[in-house]
Amino acid sequence: MKKTKLRFTQALMSKGVLSLVIMVGFVGTSFAAQFDAPYYEFQKKHGAEWAKEDKAIDAKLAALEKKFGKKPNVVYILTDDIGHGELGVQGGGASRGAPTPQLDRMAHEGIMLNGFYSEPSCTPTRVALMTGRHPARTGLTDVIFPGNPAGLSPEEVTIAEILSEAGYVTAMFGKWHLGEGEETWPHNQGFDETLFGVYNTAPYAWNTPGDKFFWNNKSTPEFFTRYKLNGLMEAKKGGKAIEVAPLNLETLATFEENTFKRSIDFIQRNAKSEKPFFLYWASNFVSMFAVHPDWAGKSAQGTNSGDQFMEHDYYVGQLLRTIEELGIAENTLVVWMSDNGPMYDFFPESSSSAYTGGKGDVLEGGVHVPAIAWWPGIIEPNQINAGLLQVTDMYTTAARIGGALDQLPNDRVIDGLEQSSYLMAATPSRREYIFHYSGANIGAIRVGQYKRHLAAAHGGLPGKDFYDIYKDPKEEHGVMAELLWAWVPFDDFIRKHNELIEKYPHRKPYRSDIEE
Repeated sequence: MKKTKLRFTQALMSKGVLSLVIMVGFVGTSFAAQFDAPYYEFQKKHGAEWAKEDKAIDAKLAALEKKFGKKPNVVYILTDDIGHGELGVQGGGASRGAPTPQLDRMAHEGIMLNGFYSEPSCTPTRVALMTGRHPARTGLTDVIFPGNPAGLSPEEVTIAEILSEAGYVTAMFGKWHLGEGEETWPHNQGFDETLFGVYNTAPYAWNTPGDKFFWNNKSTPEFFTRYKLNGLMEAKKGGKAIEVAPLNLETLATFEENTFKRSIDFIQRNAKSEKPFFLYWASNFVSMFAVHPDWAGKSAQGTNSGDQFMEHDYYVGQLLRTIEELGIAENTLVVWMSDNGPMYDFFPESSSSAYTGGKGDVLEGGVHVPAIAWWPGIIEPNQINAGLLQVTDMYTTAARIGGALDQLPNDRVIDGLEQSSYLMAATPSRREYIFHYSGANIGAIRVGQYKRHLAAAHGGLPGKDFYDIYKDPKEEHGVMAELLWAWVPFDDFIRKHNELIEKYPHRKPYRSDIEE
């Protein structure tokens, strides 16, 4: 199924459409993309300043391309269910019984992104990262389990497709979790080579008799175990996916090691090639199920998740060292991030968060997650920045760094904002607001330091649903009167956001068993 990718090839500079044109600092070049309505309020205020920043970033990127003969490489590492505060540099690590020396090193050599936000759960965050759009816009809002025909629509335009058209070699290794239908899998969504798991780690227990998790399938009616499970899949763009290993405890225990090794191999093969590369390594950790035998019992925490986090930390260190040894560190951006907060349903086999709430919540504990950006020689070391970033921003930022902004689709709303100057020059973040979606509906809105939970009105008045996140980061002291002045401005944000949805409606949910 071909994708519809409507793009402007020339800037629309007439006064009547200027609001739809985002001017970027590329000399003599502009591009048109539709961002969310509130963005334009801030663009009016900061546009001139952003243009100066873009000019400086253009110069840096041009110098890099002259030195290395190609655009910068981009590596995105997405972990599973790691809460804010788990890293040693955030007060966790050894004090939680699971040291993270390599991630701590990465943070010291780059930027600790303390204002990074995900979507509330795993599938939605992966949708947002791949498309630069809130999941509600794509029709894929829920976590996918076996038998669910939902998936990432082939009509969505992924960051892998955008960078592929800009000349990048692309790869995805790890947890995909964006649908069971093969048309939704990474090799049909822009990635040249893949080794991936279709689900999260839980479904192996669907058909494992006598397993201690979930239920004992020896006594479970066949009706509940009738779905065929896909194991570890491998494919190349344009080819057919094949199962290279079944889904069981053994393959889960070595899943991280295998996808890490493939990531290293991909980097080594493409380090000196004429084309830049984009690598998406989607870690399966932390999982409550299987631990690699070499790492079992390594953490003082005494949990599978603690052992796994130490294993993952080690692999991240090896990946960074490989990039350095190959002499491509100065031309390679690496961003490490979590997909959502801890899944306390499996406590103590879970991460933790310094904030209230966890996976599935729009509370800070569910969406305020750790993230690090590392780019030696480009990103100044020892930075701790708290400017707002949302996972969708990684989509548009990768497009900018890859010289592919003109590939962004303009027939839909793109939620991700371009943040290369924030990463490369430590300028203020261009994001001053976040819509926190809970499934198909907005659950909360953040504007600056203020946050409003969307709850039912009380007799025509708002309840105590307003929070000053700087003063109350755990959202324990909701107020009304103190922030009543913010009621109408928040309503304005919602109104403008919804008006744009009327113009660019959400996509109907895609089902792999029905032609779109």
